[in-house]
This record gives sequence, structure tokens and C-alpha cells, in this order.
Amino acid sequence: MSTTTVALAVVAMGIIALADLSTKQSAHKISPSLGTLIYAVTTIAIPLVWTVWTRANGGLQITRDGVLWSIAVGICFSIFTGLMFLLFSQGVNLSIGSPIVRMGGIVLAATLGIVVFRERLNLQYVIGFVLAAVGIFLVAIR
Repeated sequence: MSTTTVALAVVAMGIIALADLSTKQSAHKISPSLGTLIYAVTTIAIPLVWTVWTRANGGLQITRDGVLWSIAVGICFSIFTGLMFLLFSQGVNLSIGSPIVRMGGIVLAATLGIVVFRERLNLQYVIGFVLAAVGIFLVAIR
């Protein structure tokens, strides 16, 4: 992995942690549906500026499949955010709810990578998968 790739991954981890913290902080102060709507409206600004900048500096790539899969991403993240608002509004701790949901999602995404995209499976991967499953279990029973 390149240094840029690692840096992007670390920044993404920080951003998702801040998103979870923000969701937890607002969960008891706003209806989950309204919190999700505000999230959705707010998320338009940064990609809009980025898209305008990209268009002005070289053009945009667009395909039908790209548009459809991007719509799927938006639907999934909107539902995910709503579910996180609901989860935290039920009194679930950030230190329990977020790791369980995230680690479970990682395990499921990894499984999809193997099944759908035929990504390679090796011993190191299996050990990591088992450790992630154990981690979910340990966080859930604490």
C-alpha cells in the first residue's frame, strides 16, 4: 500500500469516528428522521463543490452503471445513518454500538468481496476474519 493510500484510510477512519460521535451527540436532541434529513442535506455541499471543481479542471466520467451504483450508495448511507440515529436514541453507548456495527459491516463487506468479486482468501485473511468476529463478540458482551 502506498503512503497516500494509508493516509487516506487513516483520515477516513477519523472522519467516520467523528461522524459516529456527532450522531451520538445529536441522537437525544433531534428526531432520528430529522437528523438523517439534515445529514443528507448537509452532505450535498462538499460533493457539489468537488464536482464543480473536477468539471472545471478536466471533466467528469459518467456511466449508467456508475450512476446506479452511486444511487445505491446514497440509499445505503441514508438508511445506515437513520439506523445509527435510532440505535443511539435507544441509549446504546457509542463505545459499544459503533464498533459492533462497524466490525460487523467489515466482516460482511469482506465476505461480499470474496463471494461476489472472487477476491483471494488466504490464512492471514481467515485469521483476521476470526479476530474480527471475536472482537465483535467481546465488545458485545462487555
